[in-house]
Amino acid sequence: MTHKITIECKSCSGTGLYQGMGERDGAAVVCSNCNGTGHVEFSYNDFTGKKVLEGVTRVYQKGFGYCIGTKDIITDKGDLIRFSKFGCTYEEWLNGKTPRHIEDLQCPYLCDNRGMGNEPCSRCQEGLPGFGTITSCTFYSDKAKCWKEYNKKNGITDEV
Repeated sequence: MTHKITIECKSCSGTGLYQGMGERDGAAVVCSNCNGTGHVEFSYNDFTGKKVLEGVTRVYQKGFGYCIGTKDIITDKGDLIRFSKFGCTYEEWLNGKTPRHIEDLQCPYLCDNRGMGNEPCSRCQEGLPGFGTITSCTFYSDKAKCWKEYNKKNGITDEV
């Protein structure tokens, strides 16, 4: 069921007016979001359960800006990315499984960065001293070893 309520306009904080960089010396303009009323209509649907998204077969934790798919690929650099081995099936996800990170594409630090001094692996501080990019870590090309440590520490026992 769809519901509609009237709420305070977030753009003008209910004043109906907007003051920005261009409005000076006490000038204001009519808020373009609420047309000066100070309120907007908000509509929402009752949540009746998670809906199915047609066409999805595999679910991943995050893509981190990479293009991801469901089929394994070999990159231009010759690296194998086994998308079929990571994440989980859509059915598994619907049943509550947490998708496994794409270990061939990402490292534990990228996936589970908890801040300096609380890194997910013992080699993170050594491999990424100071402020560098994650892919400049001296151990990035050997991230499989980092994943092995991370997975053991987090009780992830299934091998890929």
